[in-house]
Amino acid sequence: MRNHLYTNPEAHEFLMEAKACKKIGRELERLIAKYQRAVDKEKAARKAELETVIQYRNEGEIQNDYGWEYITEAQYQRYIELFRSGKEALENGPPSVNEIVVSILHRINGDILREQTEWEFSALSPEEQAAERKRLEESQKAWKKRIAEIKNRFPA
Repeated sequence: MRNHLYTNPEAHEFLMEAKACKKIGRELERLIAKYQRAVDKEKAARKAELETVIQYRNEGEIQNDYGWEYITEAQYQRYIELFRSGKEALENGPPSVNEIVVSILHRINGDILREQTEWEFSALSPEEQAAERKRLEESQKAWKKRIAEIKNRFPA
């Protein structure tokens, strides 16, 4: 793998830290997927609810269904709100707890991935670090050039 691992005792420790970060990252990805499924179910339920509400021609029909106990008081409140604000209520509503959980987990995972990269970089020899810095600089220059080309194709 890397020749300097045997001469640099810290490098092994750095790589172990990187492996630990990678393991945590995999677990975070699993949690993100779990909560994303919950978010998707919530969105589907809200969309189905909106489809139900758009069947009503006016608020009076919603009140009748509530009066006849076809819908609960909680449904009545949501249906009235949806009827008045329409699709905008779904798209611009406050995030659910599960949506916030997904956002937090993404943020934590990003931090862990950056830490993993730092540990891996620390395990490199000084020569390998210099080469990696040069490769990153070239990659950034290529990316900036690509972005400039795209901007030139589509002037504002």
